[in-house]
Amino acid sequence: MTRRSWSVSILARNAGDVLLIRHKRLGTWLPVGGEVEAGETPLEAARRELREETGFEGVFVPGLGVTGTPAGLLGYEEHDAGSKGTHLNFAFVADVPDRAVVPNDEYSEFQWVADAGELPCPANVRELVRMARFAGEGALHALARRWLQAFNGRDLDALLALYAPDAVHVSPKLRDRQPETKGEIRGTNALHAWWRGAMDRLPGLRYEPLHLTASGDRVFMEYLRTVPGEPDLVVAEVLVVRDGLIQHSMVFHG
Repeated sequence: MTRRSWSVSILARNAGDVLLIRHKRLGTWLPVGGEVEAGETPLEAARRELREETGFEGVFVPGLGVTGTPAGLLGYEEHDAGSKGTHLNFAFVADVPDRAVVPNDEYSEFQWVADAGELPCPANVRELVRMARFAGEGALHALARRWLQAFNGRDLDALLALYAPDAVHVSPKLRDRQPETKGEIRGTNALHAWWRGAMDRLPGLRYEPLHLTASGDRVFMEYLRTVPGEPDLVVAEVLVVRDGLIQHSMVFHG
């Protein structure tokens, strides 16, 4: 008879990325995790495994299922664990305060990833990473993350699809480079020209997310503007959203 055991996986996340480790015994990239011990609930096991394998005390995301679903429970799946038989696995997502991982003896390599597509790992791990990145977030948080992903991916079509046709954008960089605009442009054609110029001029430009906060009809994004050869700059941007589209965006530089 095939051996079966209950296990947990924990998708630890920070600033939009998810932690994966290269498991020494299995030789593949996985979330941290392990077997549920006698007398433990899956959530208790997830908290313990996260602490033992990373040093983190995570915040397990509430409200992902019906009333009574344990906090952070992303899903249940079954997978082959080699000599350990079949793992009946509970996958959890937990927010951690920073990226200062304290590895244990089960792995020596780890990465924070937005997508596991480039790593040699099982297909279910790629799916879990995608699910974990935005689990528990409302529509405004999800829109802000799509905005950051589209900008960093240089996908102008996806970026502009988030905006109303007559959206207004206000930026101090715009005022400095195009004084005639007084720092304000309107419409997706003007937005396209502005961002196209910035991306062509600064091919290494990226926005690394720091904090996202949503309230009412707006989402506040704080991110780090990074350009090779230039000092990093903390930037805040407010997106005003109505009917699912950005109507107004305002940029503030620290």
